[in-house]
Amino acid sequence: MSTIKDFRRDTPPMTARAEDAARARLLAAARERELRHGPRHARRLGRRIAVAGALAVAVGTTVVVARDRPRAVPVASVRELGERAAQAAYDDRGQVPGPGQWLYIKELQAPYRGALGVDLSRRVVSEEWTSVDGKQVASLFPNGKLLVQGNHPGLGAADLAQQPVTPESVLGRIRVTLEDLDRRTWRSGPAPSMDEQLFQAVYQLMGTLALPPDVRAALFRGLATIPGVSVTEDVADAAGRRGVAFSYTGRDARYDLILDPVDFRFLGTYGVQTADGTDPEIKAGTPLTLTARLDAKLVDGAGQK
Repeated sequence: MSTIKDFRRDTPPMTARAEDAARARLLAAARERELRHGPRHARRLGRRIAVAGALAVAVGTTVVVARDRPRAVPVASVRELGERAAQAAYDDRGQVPGPGQWLYIKELQAPYRGALGVDLSRRVVSEEWTSVDGKQVASLFPNGKLLVQGNHPGLGAADLAQQPVTPESVLGRIRVTLEDLDRRTWRSGPAPSMDEQLFQAVYQLMGTLALPPDVRAALFRGLATIPGVSVTEDVADAAGRRGVAFSYTGRDARYDLILDPVDFRFLGTYGVQTADGTDPEIKAGTPLTLTARLDAKLVDGAGQK
């Protein structure tokens, strides 16, 4: 426990606004009262790194799909998805960060509209930066102001890459960190189950950090071991690309982490309310998030592109 606290020693204190932003990124719950506490585009599911080269790209409202790509082979189980995605992670060497760098992430999103969730008929571009040590996240307000906050869960690639790098050990480090978090993060209601928190934290870490291949592989295999995680075929991201997803249905919502069905690169995310919320305006079937990764690259500072 003291080791985890040492990792977080230099993390900027999380204000009430930062806590709300972290909670929203963790659960992707597009609720009006949360939108008042942070930048408009900071609330969404965790995201995995995806370098340029996606096989389908958005051009305006049109999606252009590569014609010579191999055919996708159906995935029989979530464990098979975890294994195939892990093998693909070893083939993609990713980006090697330097000290003090940030990961710039550009996404296409369905915009939030309060208790109505996201507007599936519209798209906006979102930009965010995460420090490579995992301790800070920066987001742009609509007026162009850059907000830098403490990040959730505050772990970096170096923390996750400690030996041994296995699904059990990496998930164990994340679990200890989650258990050590201030419970005020969940002050608006009871905390989700640890399995749900763990699933969402893996989303966050894979999507916002430049992780080495062995860590990404361990996280993919680890996702398949979390109780309640399943596989969903033919899920569309915000750019209209079709993929296969790790899915988790929690207390009141389902979330999909969408991967390319051929090379298992990250495509985007989708979330939907599965039960009426504590807020009477939030009904089952409300779309909570829809994203598509457009770009991700290492830069020397927050705000750089």
